[in-house]
Amino acid sequence: MLPLAKEQLDKIHRHAVEEYPFECCGIVIGKVGYCDQDALFQCTNIQNKLHAKDPEIFARDARTAYNIDPVELMSILKEVESKQLPIKVFYHSHPEHDAYFSEEDSRMALFDGEPIYPGANYLVVSVYDKKIRDQAMFSWDPGTKTFARTPD
Repeated sequence: MLPLAKEQLDKIHRHAVEEYPFECCGIVIGKVGYCDQDALFQCTNIQNKLHAKDPEIFARDARTAYNIDPVELMSILKEVESKQLPIKVFYHSHPEHDAYFSEEDSRMALFDGEPIYPGANYLVVSVYDKKIRDQAMFSWDPGTKTFARTPD
């Protein structure tokens, strides 16, 4: 599945199974078309902490939502800048759900109707009973102003 190498997909799948029944999340940085310089970051999903702290604002827990630890995100963004390697892929899992780009996923990826990270793809991995069932990559379609599934 472009733009990721099989080794990266295998690591993402293991991460999704390890975090089950909660959503995993992570980021891959690297140059488009080149997988040899990519760096994969398995991030901490802090959604359970946020939900416990304020269940009104954070109504979902980590079984149906993710929120990347902001300290980790800042560290990755510093690496993006210092290595001059853009974000290629944000990934997360959907435990006991199919691989689709939800309204929540879209809301988190956009600011004022435009992608926060232009050029980044979004991988969603479906996990049922600790087994990978499916995966789908999504990218921004400027014509429709939506995230569309990319061909496998």
